[in-house]
Parts: sequence; C-alpha cells; structure tokens
Amino acid sequence: MGKDIFNQSFKDYRESDPVDGGGFHVERMNQCIDEAHQLPPLVPLYPNIVLEGDLSIIFGQSGIGKTIFAMQIARYIAENGKRLLYVDCEMTPRQLGNRYGTANFPPTFLRAEMDREHPAEDVLKGIEEVAVANHVQVVFIDNITALGQSLDRSADAGTLMASLNSLKKQYNWTLVVLNHVPKMFSGYQPLSLSAMQGSAKINQLIDDAIGIAQSCIDSNLVYVKQCKWRNGELTMGADNVAVYERCKDEYDNLCFISRGFGTEQEHLSIENNNEREEIKARVRELSAKEMTQTAIANQLGISQSKVSRLLKE
Repeated sequence: MGKDIFNQSFKDYRESDPVDGGGFHVERMNQCIDEAHQLPPLVPLYPNIVLEGDLSIIFGQSGIGKTIFAMQIARYIAENGKRLLYVDCEMTPRQLGNRYGTANFPPTFLRAEMDREHPAEDVLKGIEEVAVANHVQVVFIDNITALGQSLDRSADAGTLMASLNSLKKQYNWTLVVLNHVPKMFSGYQPLSLSAMQGSAKINQLIDDAIGIAQSCIDSNLVYVKQCKWRNGELTMGADNVAVYERCKDEYDNLCFISRGFGTEQEHLSIENNNEREEIKARVRELSAKEMTQTAIANQLGISQSKVSRLLKE
C-alpha cells in the first residue's frame, strides 16, 4: 500500500504542471507543437524577399542599387495595404528627386530622414518613437551603420540585433535593414552570410538574409539570392537566383525590372572576347529576324541597354 502511494506521488510529481520562472515561460512540448500548428500561415509581403513579422537583412556592395531595390520592395508592400516607414539615412532630397521623376508613391509609404540640426542621441530609440507615433506596421532602415554601433565588434552587433528583435516582438513589426559588404562580394565571389559586417552575431539573430550582387554578364544586371530563410522554404539559392535589370520605368523612376532566373555561377563568370563576339553575333541574328530589343534581351539573358549597345557597334 505504501509503495503504491509512493509510486503515485512520484508520478504526480513527474507530470505536475510546468512553472514559469527566471524570465522564462514553460510549457509541455506537446502543447508547444499543438499551438504552433494553430498559428496563422506565413504571409509573404514581397515574394521570396520579405515575410510578415520577420527581421530581414538586405546586403550588397555600396553603389550597387540596394536603396533602389529596397524602395521598390517597400513601395510594393505599401501598395498592398501595409502602412510603412522608410528610414532613409542615405539620400538627400535632391538625390531623391534625381532618382524619382514622378511623385506617385502610395500614401501609406512614409519616409523619415534625420533632423541634422537636432539629431537623436539614440538613433534606434528615435526610430522606435517615430514609428510608433505614425502607427506603422513595417519599418525599413537604410542602412545599419546609421544605428551607431560598431559592427566589427561581435558584442555590439549582438546587442544591436537583440534590440531590433525586441522591437519586432513588442510592436509586431516587420523589420528590413540594409547592410554593406566588401567589394569582392559583388560579381567575384558567391554571396554568403559571412560577407556581412558583424556577420557572426547578425547571422544568429536575424530571420532572413537577402544578398544582391553585380552580374558579370552585364553592368546593368544584378542577381538576388536568399542566403538565409528561417521561416520557409529557401527557393532562391545559388542554383536559382533572381535576375534584375537596373533601368527607369515609364514614370522616369529608377527601378529594377525582373529578367527571370539563373544560376549564381553564370553571373560570376567574366566573359572573354570570344564570348562577347558570340553574343554580338546572336544579337545581330535575332535583330535581323525583326525581334524587338526587349525580346532579344530576354532570350539571351542580357539587358536591353546591352542589346542596343551591341547593335550600335
């Protein structure tokens, strides 16, 4: 009898309800899995680039067009109903006017620039304050160096990313941050997480990382690659990078036009003189068949401007 009581008491002890403590919430694993299955489906705010509720990094060499690309993504998100704040620490109003010939952004797209006469002592705190005041759901920060941390130091990078994650969870924001990489990672070496400043700690604490690099096929082409995609299936890896052409749209706004998909390796290959002559011959051959320059560019995987240049040669 005493043994049965002891066994029952031990069983009750083993199966007792979990207790929170030490700043942690504790649940049975089965309950965690059941709750996970009841979560709403992932919502892509921009296909293969931005997932709702994630902290994402878009990285690439300085001058490659990260801001144009990020603005285009942000515009798409705002046009689809999200109230969005783009914290622009890169462009002056004059530069902005040179890039965008027409003021046709959606009213849900808000832009913030630093008050240079009265700068915030804590930039991230200032971003939090202005984003809350404007009731936004999505925040872009261009770029990470404006946040004032030394990303070369692992501790500082870790502190910064932890702070961004805290804001994401507190306000249920989607956060997208731009970051620079060394020149060697644009067109010469495959894009990887190790390219980013402060990479070790940043890699651990972000949800997604999207790299953009110059294509060696054509100076007007870039390719985009998913280097980390925590909450879904990675579909734009080295074997299936997205290709874009830098150009201006019908409103005289700088933008990227999709040119399909390819492998990263082909965009790392530098064409020699023989390859260039072969491309030129194909361009002339297709032009003689009265194909448009756009159709030729799509078929050969080069930009329309390169088609035009080769025809003039």
